[in-house]
Amino acid sequence: MKSKISALIVLLITFLASPAWAVPQEGAAEPGEGLTALQTVLYFLIAPLSLFLAIVIIGYAIHRPREGKNKPSNLLTEIR
Repeated sequence: MKSKISALIVLLITFLASPAWAVPQEGAAEPGEGLTALQTVLYFLIAPLSLFLAIVIIGYAIHRPREGKNKPSNLLTEIR
């Protein structure tokens, strides 16, 4: 049983490591220049995080609790 599991794991690793999912490039396709480390961090870390934070801030600004608003007291929500 243990050898079957080991064989299955080796088969799965071999299948996943094969370039079957790689996209073949056409004959005239030439890749451009690579990104620098700074560009990579900026594009894939800083930009998504800043967009996420902007959405969070906008969402909080719209739905934040309003303090100091003079609401009439409600007997259902307030015990005296």
